[in-house]
Amino acid sequence: MTTPLEGRYERLLRVYPAAFRRAHGEDMLTTMLADAGDGQRWPRPGDAADIVRHGLRLRLSRRSGGGLLGGGWADACALIGPLAVVVLLTFRLTSVLRGPHPGSAPLLQTAAWALVAVAAFAGLRRGAAVLGWVALLAEVVPPVRQFASDPVPVVYGLWWSVLALVAAVALTAAGPRRPWAVAGPRRLAVLVAAPLVVGAVGVLGSGMLVAEDAGFSAFYLEDLVRPGTYVTSYTGLEAPSAAELDLMLLAIAAALLAGVVAAARLPGPIRRRLIVAAAPVLAMSALVNVTFNGWAVSTVHMGHNIPLVAGQWAALALVPPLVFLTGAQWARRRDETMRLAALGAAAERERS
Repeated sequence: MTTPLEGRYERLLRVYPAAFRRAHGEDMLTTMLADAGDGQRWPRPGDAADIVRHGLRLRLSRRSGGGLLGGGWADACALIGPLAVVVLLTFRLTSVLRGPHPGSAPLLQTAAWALVAVAAFAGLRRGAAVLGWVALLAEVVPPVRQFASDPVPVVYGLWWSVLALVAAVALTAAGPRRPWAVAGPRRLAVLVAAPLVVGAVGVLGSGMLVAEDAGFSAFYLEDLVRPGTYVTSYTGLEAPSAAELDLMLLAIAAALLAGVVAAARLPGPIRRRLIVAAAPVLAMSALVNVTFNGWAVSTVHMGHNIPLVAGQWAALALVPPLVFLTGAQWARRRDETMRLAALGAAAERERS
C-alpha cells in the first residue's frame, strides 16, 4: 500500500522527464523513502527544492534530447534569469524611490530581488534559484491579499508576476555557464545597463507625480503636477523645462535601443529563447491593457468590484503559457532549420 509520503514523492518526481523517471525514478524513490525520518509525512523542503531544480534543468537542457520544449534552454536560462532579476530589481527600486511612503511590502520585495541578483551574478546557482522562488512568493502574496478589496491594480500588475515567474524558473533551470560567458562581457554590460538607465531616469524625473493619497487618480497626471513643470502623460516623467524632459526621453530611448541592439547580436539560439521568455510577459500586459479597460473603468467608477467572468479568468490563466509554448516550438523549429542549413552548406563546400 502506498504511504502518503511515497505518494507525495511520486508526484514530486513528475517534474523529471518521463524517460528519466523510467530509468531512475524507482531508485530515487527508494533512496528518499529509506532516508525519511520516522513519522515523516511530507518531503523535506531541501529535497523538494533539489528535485524541482534538477528536474526543470533536465527538461530544459540539451541533455533532455528534445521533448516538448526542445534543447538549448540551459545556456539561455543562465542569461535570462539574471537579466529578468535586474529588470525586477531596477523597477522595484525605482518605485520605492519615487514613492513618498513605499511601505513594508515594496521594501521587502526590493531586498529580496537584491539578494537574488547578488547570488545570480556571484555564480551561486542553487542559492539564486531558491531565493528566486522566495522573491516570487513576496511578489505574489500581497496582490492576492489585495484582490478582494482592490482588484484593478492587481490585474494590471499581473505582467509583473509573470516576469517574476520567468525569473524564478530560468534561475532554476540555468546551466553551469555564467551569464557573461553566454552573452559576452560587453553585450551583458549593455543588457544590464539598459534597465538601470531607464530606472535612474524614472527616479530623476519623478518630481511630485506620486501623491500620498493619489490612489487610482495617479493615472490623471495633470491633477498632480505643480505649475510651471513639463510632464509626459505616457511615461510619468516631470522636468522643470522642456529641454530637460527631452533629454530624459532621449536617455530612455538610447538605453532601450542599445539593449535591443545587444540582444539582436546574441547567438541565434540564445536570442530566440530570450524573445520566447519575454513573450508571456508582453502578452499578459497586452491582454490586460487591450481587453480589460472596460472592466477596470466600470469597477473604479461604479464604487464596487465587478467580478471577472469565466472567460476573463481563462484568458489570464492560459494566454501566457500558450504564448510561451508556441514560442518554444518556434525556437525549436528555427534551430532545426538553421542546423539543416548549416549541414547543407557544409556538404556543398565539400563537393566543391
